[in-house]
Amino acid sequence: MASLTSSLKLDRYSKQNPWYYQNLTNHLAPDSRKLLEEYSNILPKDVESHVYKLRDTLWSQAPYPCIGEFKFLTLNLRKHPKYTHLLSLMQPSASQPGPFLLDLGCCVAQELRSLAHAGIPSSNLYGSDLNPKYLTTSYDLFNDASTFTGTLVPANIFSPTLFEDKFKGWQEKFKVIHAGLFLHLFDREQQLEVCARILKMLEVGKGSMFLGEMVGCRGGGERGPKAKGFWKKKEERRQFLHDEESFAAMWEDVAEATGTKGCWKVESQFRERAKGAGDGDGGSKGCAFFTGVGIGWITFSCERV
Repeated sequence: MASLTSSLKLDRYSKQNPWYYQNLTNHLAPDSRKLLEEYSNILPKDVESHVYKLRDTLWSQAPYPCIGEFKFLTLNLRKHPKYTHLLSLMQPSASQPGPFLLDLGCCVAQELRSLAHAGIPSSNLYGSDLNPKYLTTSYDLFNDASTFTGTLVPANIFSPTLFEDKFKGWQEKFKVIHAGLFLHLFDREQQLEVCARILKMLEVGKGSMFLGEMVGCRGGGERGPKAKGFWKKKEERRQFLHDEESFAAMWEDVAEATGTKGCWKVESQFRERAKGAGDGDGGSKGCAFFTGVGIGWITFSCERV
């Protein structure tokens, strides 16, 4: 593996970058393999070659670390403390449409395919990502162009015309909104803006829920990516990573700004990455792109009460 110093001299698309894993071994979880075999009907002997092929297609479209490290197949939502509750919230009603779920920053919408495989009608599932090619390629990845009837929309969450254009009609539409490996891409001010927009799309009634998971850090605070040369200059930023206390404080600010103070039950769990840990533990594999003491993994949920 190339050293970090040398990797900064590499083109973003170079397969010598340290976040482009050469070998799938230990990077395809059993539940992800099962999804490809049972939902996508890919023969067990063909799974790895299929993943390699589609990984390189995605890499050519946008070479983010989550693609190089095969994390576009990771199913973190299944491990979330609120997953069972989420399934109960998403049970369809015979008398009315929905309930509906939105996955923000869904990448290849792997979590939506997992929910569909778990029995949630795919017509009730929505996903959005900045990169439209990830969304179109996802049908090849999961072999479901003729069976997945969910709605996948390319959009920029910061667009000033978001609710007049890409997300038109989505105000107060969703019972559940999920954001995985999403909020930590932004600084705290941007996170506040994103969360305010999320609240516009959540159902107003009791029980609607925003939940997710992301890289965090003990004490909360700004952290930059390890490879600062990865981002284009105009995109360079200091991401804000959370622990339980900092996330609760941010949500208080969100509630204050949106006039919903006292309307939420907020829960989160932070787990610091073990010293010397590599890829693996829990969902925190993905911390390789962040450096420093106290890096870990946080799950969160904000439920309207």
